[in-house]
Amino acid sequence: MSRMHRAGMAVVIGALVAGAAGRAQAQIQGMPLFTNPRYATGFRVHADLGLPTDKNVGLGDYSVIQGGVTFALGPVGIGANVGATRDNFKTLTSGVTTYNVGNQTKVTASALAQIRVYGGGLSPWSLSLFGGASMDVKAYDFASLPDSIKNTYLGGSSKVLTIPAGVALGLKLPLVIISPNIWAAPRFNFTKILNCPSGSVCPNSKAEFRWAVGVDVPIFKIISVRAAFDSGKLYGQTVNNFGVGASIGIGGMR
Repeated sequence: MSRMHRAGMAVVIGALVAGAAGRAQAQIQGMPLFTNPRYATGFRVHADLGLPTDKNVGLGDYSVIQGGVTFALGPVGIGANVGATRDNFKTLTSGVTTYNVGNQTKVTASALAQIRVYGGGLSPWSLSLFGGASMDVKAYDFASLPDSIKNTYLGGSSKVLTIPAGVALGLKLPLVIISPNIWAAPRFNFTKILNCPSGSVCPNSKAEFRWAVGVDVPIFKIISVRAAFDSGKLYGQTVNNFGVGASIGIGGMR
């Protein structure tokens, strides 16, 4: 998994971050954590749509959009994503300025690294260890305002840092026309609230168990489509997400 061309990444992050902010789980809330352990050396660009399956939960009901890049070199894979809820994405692309996007407008930036410890190549099985980090950023973090104003009138600049760590097991099915890769990945999410506003009661740091299952389907070794289901605890509450996506690139098939 990996980085965009530097210029491209700068444009994307600059456009999104200029008025953005977010909650993070090394995946944006509402988006599965894609961790297929089967990959090869190469570079890919991908886009995903997350569709939460739960309605009227305390954390909200979000549909989210995510874009990113992945790069693999031998057994090591690195990925970077930027995502936003659909409502926030509409706000960010409407041409408004940082001052009127609202202090809750947000994006989530995340990164994930994997190291394959078994399989790949001719073996149908693959096993990897993975870990990552994700941070939310509020729109007004980018406004030229003193911290006293942000904390007093804009709810402070608290951020959610999440660090996922787990293992992923994959199996390649050698079918006649396509060879889909199915995978499962249990993990722990370590969550911490940073910069809790004075006088507020923020949740304590915690480690919660989540799991994901998914499938990747390569098409002509250039395009790949994928889907995943993600479930488990989030701030003590069970939250389920479903996501679909597609990627294009050279090598790096997962």
